[in-house]
Amino acid sequence: MEPQPSLDERERRAWSAFVTMRRDLEAALARDLARHGLSVSDFEVLARLGQAPGGEMRARDLATAIGWDKARLSKHVTRMAGRGLVERREAADDGRGQIVALTAQAEQVAATAAPNHVAAVRRYFFDLIEPDELDVLERVMARINARAAGA
Repeated sequence: MEPQPSLDERERRAWSAFVTMRRDLEAALARDLARHGLSVSDFEVLARLGQAPGGEMRARDLATAIGWDKARLSKHVTRMAGRGLVERREAADDGRGQIVALTAQAEQVAATAAPNHVAAVRRYFFDLIEPDELDVLERVMARINARAAGA
């Protein structure tokens, strides 16, 4: 692979702004979720399960959906189960797989946290983007995501 030229000043400023935005946005969203006793990772798991039929998914499918490896998901689900937010059980169709499911407690927490999270996403992200910028931003992020996923 050929050495790449250094970033020019404009590229450096844009990259630095992106890195700072990503860090600060995640921190702001994490602070808001912490008020509900949740981490960003907790919310990601709860949101995916909440979108699934019956509030449950096979563990391997959940890991794939949120982009985690099986070990990370297993450790995180263990912590969430200890707090009463999810439960695990064997998959009925093959005794090897595991199902991760929302608990009633998780549904109560999510019912409060989700609207506040949406409000925070609006406040920290969408309220700062002009309507004509949104389509451009979406196209740019789709290209970046596609390239990074193929790496």
